[in-house]
Amino acid sequence: MKNVKVIFIVFISLVLSVIAGNSIIQNFSAESNGDSVTVRWTSVSEENVRKYDLERSTSTSSFKSINVQTAKGNPNSYSYVDNEAFMKQDAPESDDLMSQKTYNYRLKIVFSDYTFTYSDVALIQHKPSSIRRTWGMIKEMFR
Repeated sequence: MKNVKVIFIVFISLVLSVIAGNSIIQNFSAESNGDSVTVRWTSVSEENVRKYDLERSTSTSSFKSINVQTAKGNPNSYSYVDNEAFMKQDAPESDDLMSQKTYNYRLKIVFSDYTFTYSDVALIQHKPSSIRRTWGMIKEMFR
């Protein structure tokens, strides 16, 4: 019975590796410092990986690409500073412009044959400073 459990665990590991295209992402995280959000991840294997497409969404929007990084080789660490995470709160009835907003980040891992898979989602509560929020609102007026 013990051998069956070991074989099953090995089989599941191999299936997950194939599903992820031999690209294993570790430590996918997002961190807010009040002005920006820094997203970091580490690859364990990048066999046949072409690029990483970092995507962001809020609770009321779909994921949109915000950065693309070419795979460097294995293993490697990556990071991206999201200076555009400063939008006003989604709820129109919210009078607290300084309330926190939840951002969702994920990686679209694109392989050499242009197939892709997604990483887990990293959630972050981000509360930008009043100066950063004002600047962000001014920038949005001219987009």
